[in-house]
Amino acid sequence: DVNSDPETLSPPRPLEDNNDKGSIVLRWLNYEVFRKDCLDRKLKRHHITGIAFSGAVGIGILQPSGEIIALGGPVGALLAFIFAGLVIFSVMRCLAEMVSVRPVAAPLIDFPHTFVDEALGFTVGVMYWLANCMSMVTLTIAAAMFTQYWDSSFGITAATFILLLPLFLMNACGVQLYGRMEWVFKWLKFALLFGLILLMILIRAGVGPGKVDSNYEIVPGYKPTGFLENDKQPAIPGTGGRILAVWTCTTMAMFQFMGGEIVLVTAGEAKRPMRNLPIAARYMYLLPISFYLVSILFVGLNINYLDPRLYHSHLPFYISSRLEGVQTAARSPFVIVIQNAGISTLPGFLNAAFIFSAVTAANSALYVSSRTLFTLAQRSSYTRIRNTIGRTNNGHTPLAAITISFLPGALAFLAVRAKTMAFQELIHVFGRLYTGPMFCVFATQCLSFLRFMAAINVYKKILNRDSDFYRQKHYRAHWQPLWAILGLVLCSLLMIFSGWAAIYDLAAKSKNVPRADSIVDLIATYLGPFLFFTLLITYKVLYRTRIRSIDDMRNAWFVQDASEKEDEDN
Repeated sequence: DVNSDPETLSPPRPLEDNNDKGSIVLRWLNYEVFRKDCLDRKLKRHHITGIAFSGAVGIGILQPSGEIIALGGPVGALLAFIFAGLVIFSVMRCLAEMVSVRPVAAPLIDFPHTFVDEALGFTVGVMYWLANCMSMVTLTIAAAMFTQYWDSSFGITAATFILLLPLFLMNACGVQLYGRMEWVFKWLKFALLFGLILLMILIRAGVGPGKVDSNYEIVPGYKPTGFLENDKQPAIPGTGGRILAVWTCTTMAMFQFMGGEIVLVTAGEAKRPMRNLPIAARYMYLLPISFYLVSILFVGLNINYLDPRLYHSHLPFYISSRLEGVQTAARSPFVIVIQNAGISTLPGFLNAAFIFSAVTAANSALYVSSRTLFTLAQRSSYTRIRNTIGRTNNGHTPLAAITISFLPGALAFLAVRAKTMAFQELIHVFGRLYTGPMFCVFATQCLSFLRFMAAINVYKKILNRDSDFYRQKHYRAHWQPLWAILGLVLCSLLMIFSGWAAIYDLAAKSKNVPRADSIVDLIATYLGPFLFFTLLITYKVLYRTRIRSIDDMRNAWFVQDASEKEDEDN
């Protein structure tokens, strides 16, 4: 149990051979690194919200939003953000109610495990771990490339090492100190987003010596390379083309909106999970969603989607670097607006802010992946895994899980070879390996909620959603199960049809879209879901698991591992 009483635990038995130096090292590791088998409940509500907000706000709204504007226009980008926010809203409504009833450690794994199938819970855990490892790699690569804004002679290798090292140290320093740092990061990012929105409003009002060029409209149709002043002809014109453009923008915008579920990852270390987790899960994700919607609205009012400085995929004069859109802040719509307004001092500052946002989001990704791996190890049937990866040091920090989750970070050194086309395509795959599995994870949580509601309807004498007791003790999401059905349908559609653009480019042989690019896009889009379902089927075949019956959920409402020890300071 990840929340066992630490006072009752004893370290594993030391090795008997006292003469062998290797045994001495192993015995030290056994005592110091693998001493405990529980996490430390030190995170208060402000720590939890800090970790979640910092993880949700990376570089998405600051940088890749330019490609969304170029592809869909300012109006299309806003619509895409609204649809993406609706998906997250639907999923989080489900998670908030379930965690109010079962405030257990690793809820994202526990819910499908308890309400659907053991194999599904395991698959969600593994793919969620992989997705966040890839997120950490992608964000670190982006941050390393941002350092080239000032002086390209400063090596990317050195920049990558300097950025990776703090990630490990911050995660290894203990959860209480880590929570305090994330709380500070939250307010710095809050100030950054608020400042950008205010600046966009002021520029729209006429601040700055330059003239702002804008055209607030939706694109005339779909075009895989985006639109430019001298090339406005869409590949698919009319209403159908506009719908496809907004749909493509929505799949891209989902990367930016994901991260609200990080609130639930803190369940094993929350000081008062039954009180704090449901509240944080209900409201925390609304803050970044609100910032994103307001930001894309006001930056769209100030920019022309025909501006060639916006990132356009596949265009010949960008083809020398597939990663041109994330190398520096120069492609950011916010930087472009500031430059158009004639404000010369801010682009460099914003580039530094982008590095900070990327690194802190990567920091949260490492936290999430390490806690997910720790829980998987705790649930493992293999003793050696439970006694190593599933244990913590004397300070209740899962150093083994942090170290293993940190190892994929070495892939960030591929940024050194980013000028080579083969490595550019590989890095592109890493980025898509986050969104693909997350569509599957979110759809799974909505399915778990539908099974959760089915069980509650059977056992109304035990737990009744319509009772006053339930409303006082737990969170009851309105309009359920409509939100769960909507979230399940939208996530499934996004997972299935997110690669339509690559298929279209291959079939129609789209102008200026190399065949190799389309093939890589197709593989990157569907590799995550393919791994998800392959792992699910393999687990079910090997362990012959079955879908949970309603009878199996009779005692699902009586949770044993959620500590409610009062904090004397509150």
